Amino acid sequence: MIRRWRDRRQHGHTSATPPRPVGHRRQYRMSLASTWAAAKVVRRITVTLLTSWRVPPKSTVHDVAVFAVTELAANVVRHAAERSPYFELWLAVGDDGLEVAVRDGHPRLLDLPLPGPGGESGLAAVADLARHLGGDLTIEPAPEGGKTVRVRLPLDPPLNSPTTTVD
Repeated sequence: MIRRWRDRRQHGHTSATPPRPVGHRRQYRMSLASTWAAAKVVRRITVTLLTSWRVPPKSTVHDVAVFAVTELAANVVRHAAERSPYFELWLAVGDDGLEVAVRDGHPRLLDLPLPGPGGESGLAAVADLARHLGGDLTIEPAPEGGKTVRVRLPLDPPLNSPTTTVD
């Protein structure tokens, strides 16, 4: 593939030139079977990628992102595996923050968890953590059916967030 791209470029073809990234952005996408084994693997993948992308391990943002991916993957296996044999994991980090998303093929859309105490689900906990860090959780219908649950987190959370300790 690289040779083909290089050869086309030498002959004056510009259509094969990859787009230039906007800002500093890295992303990763993977499709996995909706199984408990895959739910465990996404946690390890997330830790490895975030660490390689220089999101410090054991930092608030790192831990919340790993928790979010773990909870979203477990929800797919627990609630959607019957109608969605595969799910997609997507991670991205850039100048604007960190984003994690899980897409499944189950047609049922979820309601956004309400803010504050009283949310008893793992999804509510993820939404609360994201909000406290200045981020958000969204649930969007996927164009081909199913849904995408996306969590956006700032890389530098506000100091007054309840999950951040100040010395």
